[in-house]
Amino acid sequence: MKLTSIIFISLLITACSTIEVANSSDKEGVQFVDKHCGNHQSQRGSHFFSSFLDSQYQKITELKGFISDQNYKQLHIALSQFNEHWEMLNQQSYEACEKLARCEFIKEQYIASFNKQQRNRMKLDADKQNMCDKSSFEFDLSRVKMVSFYSDVERLELVREEQ
Repeated sequence: MKLTSIIFISLLITACSTIEVANSSDKEGVQFVDKHCGNHQSQRGSHFFSSFLDSQYQKITELKGFISDQNYKQLHIALSQFNEHWEMLNQQSYEACEKLARCEFIKEQYIASFNKQQRNRMKLDADKQNMCDKSSFEFDLSRVKMVSFYSDVERLELVREEQ
């Protein structure tokens, strides 16, 4: 009976201490992600795109007397769709940033743990590890999509045709 209770208590203590470590690690991971991606959605690109859309809405409003109601509605719908697509790209970019930050955090923990172990004679260099290449590529790709979309929309012009 004593042996069973000692084993049970030791398992309970081990389980509780493991939960504490996991929770603290998770909190540190969230802080790491917030630090790297916290200002991502309030970037200058979002501000410029919003300003650009505002100016386009003003131009459309100025044309209201010169174009049909149907064309006016279509232009408003198009600008709304541009805005929705921009927000979707912005969200995808933020999610890619989070994924990359989580990967970098786990990579740092793994390397630190590996380097602490005495049996490992070789030390890992964080810069030489390719663990987060996919996440890094996805994040870079999401930013390229945003820049490409922004430049495409910026090149659009309203052209008035005389009838």
